[in-house]
Formats: sequence, C-alpha cells, structure tokens
Amino acid sequence: MKSMEKRSLVVLLLTFGLVVSCNSSGGQTTTRKAADDEKCIREVCTVKKSSGERICYFKIGCVHQDGWDTLPEIIFWRRVVSLSKDSVLANVVETREGLMVFPKKKIDSLEQLGKLGQFRDELLVKYGINPTHHVRFTSGKNHFYRFDAIGNKMERGIKLFDSFGVDPFYAQSILLIESPGSNKQKSIAGAYGNFQLMPYVARSYGLRVDGYLDERENFDRSAYAAARLVKEICIPYARKWCETYGFAVDETALWFKLLALHNYNAGSGTVRGAMAVVPKTNQGNDLIKTLWKTSAGYFKSEAQNYSQLALACYLEFESQNLLHQPVSAVKYNKF
Repeated sequence: MKSMEKRSLVVLLLTFGLVVSCNSSGGQTTTRKAADDEKCIREVCTVKKSSGERICYFKIGCVHQDGWDTLPEIIFWRRVVSLSKDSVLANVVETREGLMVFPKKKIDSLEQLGKLGQFRDELLVKYGINPTHHVRFTSGKNHFYRFDAIGNKMERGIKLFDSFGVDPFYAQSILLIESPGSNKQKSIAGAYGNFQLMPYVARSYGLRVDGYLDERENFDRSAYAAARLVKEICIPYARKWCETYGFAVDETALWFKLLALHNYNAGSGTVRGAMAVVPKTNQGNDLIKTLWKTSAGYFKSEAQNYSQLALACYLEFESQNLLHQPVSAVKYNKF
C-alpha cells in the first residue's frame, strides 16, 4: 500500500473509531461481530477516479440483502434520476412499472395535438396493462442528480455528522437527494443549501439567515443544523410515532432510518398522520413500503417518494463508484 493510502486509512480509523479495516487487496479482520450482525455490513469506502480525484462514501448495509434494490419503485426512480431531461419514461402510476423511454418532444407534440390520451391507451394495450390503470410520462432528472459533481462534499458530510454523534447515513442520504451537484437550489417553500433547510429551522439552530447573509450556503454550518434536526427531531419522533401506533422500534434498522428521513422531508406531524392509518401488521420494512402507497393529509406524492429516492440515489451513486479503483474500506459499527 502506498504511503498516501496508508495515511488515508489511518485518518478514517481515527475519525470514525472503527474496529475492522480492509484495503483493495482484501485486508485483514481484526475484530468480528456476531454472525447475525454481519448481514448488514456498513463501510466508509474510498475510491479513486481516473482523474485522480478520490471519493469517500458510506456503504449502506441491507439495501441489497433485504431486496430493496429489486422493488419496482426503486427501479423506477433509478431510471428517472439517470435519464436525460430531454427524455421521458412512460410508466404505470399504480405499479411504477417502467414501459418505454420517449423523446420529450414527441410527448409534448402529442399533447399539443390532443392525442396524448389515445397514446396512453395504446400503451396499456401494447404492454398488456390492466385497463383501469394509468400511464404517466416522467421527465428525466440527471441534470439535477449530478452524482459525479459531489466531489469531497460526501466525505465532509460523513465526518461532520459522525463528529456530531449522528449516523452518517443521514448526511449521505440528504446530500444525494437534495443537492448532489450544487448548494444553490432553492425549493418553492424556501428550503435552501446542501441540506435544504427551511429559514426558521436554520435560525433555530443558530444559523444567520437574513437579507445580508444566508449561512445555509456554508456547508459546515448547514451540516451542523441538519445533524441536530435529525438527532433532536427526526429520530425521536420516528421512535415516538412507532410507539404511539404499535410499531416495533429498531433505530439501527434501515427501515427506521428511512422513516426518520420522511420526518426530515415532510415534517413529523405530517408523517404522524400517515402512520396513523397504516395497519399495525405492516411492521419493519413493510411499514415503509406501505407509506409509499399511503396518502393522508399532507403526506402525498412527494412525501411518499422521499425514501424511495433515498434508496434509488444511493444505488445509482454506489454503481458509479463501483466503476472506480478501490482505495480503502473501513467497517462502521456505530449507531
């Protein structure tokens, strides 16, 4: 191992307090967890691009093992985030089944001619889809989901959240969904910065947001506020709503972390309304999958989609990094 790579690995070990390490040649295990915990290994991984740039990211356990990557909702969003904005994906609203990609100009032209409804019906027949279902045309979003432009933001976010005592899963997921290529995106509601914080949330955690300065543009400051929001609101209320409505609590499970992400996106009160109508029999992973199809109050399309996007964006980001040269990987055993 080259001296630079050794220093990189030592930094990771010191930063994350990890107990197992490996490098691209295989590495050696120094401490092993129980077999049932090994199923969902999480690692801080570093890869080197052909340009020499190094990307550090958080490898999430159980995404593949539990089959999240095989679900139609995740497959649908993976196609959307990797598709050009000049293209649209014809898909079935009720099942998220992707049918075919068309040039956006073709769909716009059919709509202008008043023939889009007829075209939808033709697609239902062509693909043998239930005639009571509906076809939607979703535009590609790879112009926004610029995972190649993340640079060192991911590593910085991982280290900061870890130092604040918050699982880096949340930093990575929020960065991948909210601002993978830029911190200049502002939502209609006013959320801004890499972590898409609302003004009142940012101010409540000590950030300055006024006509002269907006500290949501400062990565470290906004990461601090986002980490506190996750730690003090999103996770506690995910636990509270589970206990309130009869769902088992496992804060280390991926499904629970996805639930906390819903709180981050939609607000805990909105998520509470949706959980109140989910049958108690839908525990664990099934709770999340049911929320994807649950509308209650303000918990509608965008809110339903949030954890789907979290998984889809991670899988697309992971697939890009698998093409690069592995440098180091350190098992992460906290949280």
